[in-house]
Amino acid sequence: MSILRESARGVECMVRIPQVCLWLPEYSILSHFPGAAGGKGRGLKSDDTCAAICCTACDAVVDRQRKPPPGMTYDECMLCWHDGHMRTLLHWRQSGKLLVSGERRK
Repeated sequence: MSILRESARGVECMVRIPQVCLWLPEYSILSHFPGAAGGKGRGLKSDDTCAAICCTACDAVVDRQRKPPPGMTYDECMLCWHDGHMRTLLHWRQSGKLLVSGERRK
């Protein structure tokens, strides 16, 4: 398991789809971007950097295994995923799991 996938354990959901999110860190996983832009296709998951720390309920909506909540479209749920991706990148950077050129691990 990659360091980034492992880093999702015990961290609160960063996607936070209203009326769906469990808000329980014990249900967090690494939710990969569901499109080809992140490297996904033909049974392959996206690259781990194209992911968001996400609870299993929010991930089910992103993967279209569960319908969006009433009053929200799938596209609005994907905006929540993209916000969660940004939160995840910041979390990884602050925890030293993702380095910007020239930075040193904490």
